[in-house]
Amino acid sequence: MKLLTRKKISEAMRGRKQTASTKAKISEAMKKYWEGIPYEENNNLENKEEYV
Repeated sequence: MKLLTRKKISEAMRGRKQTASTKAKISEAMKKYWEGIPYEENNNLENKEEYV
């Protein structure tokens, strides 16, 4: 898809409200996604500052 076409589609979709069923599907998909990510026990902020 060309960049101009993508831009036109993006502008056309801007401001539209999502239906309740669409919101529910997105919610379920995100829950499933986050369940698949391993939990990290060691939440050491000192090590994470390197990436900021």
